[in-house]
Parts: sequence; structure tokens; C-alpha cells
Amino acid sequence: MPEKSFAGRKKTNTKSTAGHTVDRWISKLGLGTRGMAREWVRQGRLAFEDGRQVDSVEQFVRGKTGCEPVFRLDGRTLLPDRPAIYAFNKPRGLLVTRTDPEGRETISERVALSSKKMPGLDVSRIMPVGRLDQASSGLILLTNRPSALSGLLDPERDFLREYRVKIHPALKRKDWETGLTGGGWANALGFRSVEVQFEKENFRSTWLKVGLREGKNREIRRLFDIGGYEVLHLIRVRFGPFCLKDLPPGGILDVSRFFLRDGLLVLDIILDMMGSGDIIELKESGAVVSQGEADALRKK
Repeated sequence: MPEKSFAGRKKTNTKSTAGHTVDRWISKLGLGTRGMAREWVRQGRLAFEDGRQVDSVEQFVRGKTGCEPVFRLDGRTLLPDRPAIYAFNKPRGLLVTRTDPEGRETISERVALSSKKMPGLDVSRIMPVGRLDQASSGLILLTNRPSALSGLLDPERDFLREYRVKIHPALKRKDWETGLTGGGWANALGFRSVEVQFEKENFRSTWLKVGLREGKNREIRRLFDIGGYEVLHLIRVRFGPFCLKDLPPGGILDVSRFFLRDGLLVLDIILDMMGSGDIIELKESGAVVSQGEADALRKK
């Protein structure tokens, strides 16, 4: 799109900057997700500051230094909410999606019901960081800055994802030694080796704790499927330094302070906490750091 045809905030600095497509601007400015931008354009709800309707999310908008485009949604200026991150204990059966054509309950609907715990925020902009499938439960982070936290899903960052897993039938010793701890199943699927701890078992099933650092699609289910086991329960109990303590299913907590530095969302704080071995315990009464909180948050 030609530079002269879009209206942005006027600044005296005229040095040009790299532009972005409309959906990228929406995400970058914290106004919503790229998927939300596509919906708004499709519904004819999104316009530029001068009132011209946005015809395509692929429309290219170039600005000036310090001069970002201004958008209007339903005629009102679209402004970013304050950065916010929440920890949510997803119940089994809840879909991690905005809408479902079959009418099943979604995480967006559950977040809307929790809006009283999110004062001053547009809950429609709160999105999950990553996914958990419908049959899985446990910890998932929610934010209105998904692009700023996308690094949490980067396997190169080595974020630990830990799950409690119940399988049927009971795990055989040879499968424990060669398939799991020996890495045979992971190697056969092209996965990185997993971290496994035994919890308990009976003659019909076994409970294990499984740690991943890759997080590929349905990785744990595929891992046990290749060994001939059915996953009966899959509960994520840890994501990076965040660990479910007694936060009940459906419980939601504001953990924004652990990510903020001078009002900006950064991952360095969380990486520092991981390096220091700090664990953030998520309880119904709030989130606390079990050790070294002062050191871990020293850069806030």
C-alpha cells in the first residue's frame, strides 16, 4: 500500500521504517491476534484512522519512526490493553480454540466467564500460548500479547513441559528400559528423548511423570501409541518455572508480574528464574516463588 494513503499518528520525525501487513500490525501493537484481524476484515469491521475500510489483512502499511498506524474497530479507535499473562488450569474436555462449530465449550468462553478476574481488559484478546488437546488437562498460559511470548514455544529455549500420564495396560519392564528411558520410542518417531519418572501402578495401569522439551503435536500420545499403550489421562503440571500446586481445574491466576520489566513483557526474567532453579507455585490463593524470588525478580 502506498505510504501516502494511510493515516498514522503525526510525528516530526520523517525517517521511514519497515512496514508490516495489517494483521502483523494488529499483533505487533497488542491490539489482537492475526486471526482476530482476519475475522474483523472479513466482517467489514476494521478501518484505518481516516475511516477507510481495510480490505485485506495482507494490505501493506509503511509508517515513520515513532508513527504507528491507527486502526478503528466498529468505528472506535482500537487501543492496546495493558500487557497481561494468566495461568489457567484447563479442565479435560475444554477446547483450546476461540469458537467451535459443534457448540462444544471453548477456552475463550471459559475466559469470558472469568472476566471479573481480569479488570480493565478486553477478554476477547486473551489467547492461549500453545495448545492442549481436548482430552488433556492442566497448565496453559493465556495472554493478550501472544506474539511477545511466542518464544516460549521455541524448542531451542529448552523450556520444560512436565505431564502426569496414566497409561493402560501397566507398563512392562522391557518397555521402560528400552522404549522410554532407553529412548527407543522417541528415536523411532524422530523426537528428542523424554525425561521419565515412575509414580505408581496396579495390574491394569501405570502413572508416570513425563518431561518434554520439544512439545510436538500429540507427542506423548504418539510416544506411547508406538509402544502399544493407551493414554488414559494426560495432565500438564509444569511449564517452564510455573508449576501447578493446588490450583483447581478451571482456576485462573494473574502471573503478569513475573514477565514484566519497566512495563514491557520480556522472557529474560523467566529464563533467569529457570537458570536459578526457581519454581513458581500456582495455588488457589495466588502464585508464589518457592525460593530466591528477590534474585529472580531483581531486573524488574
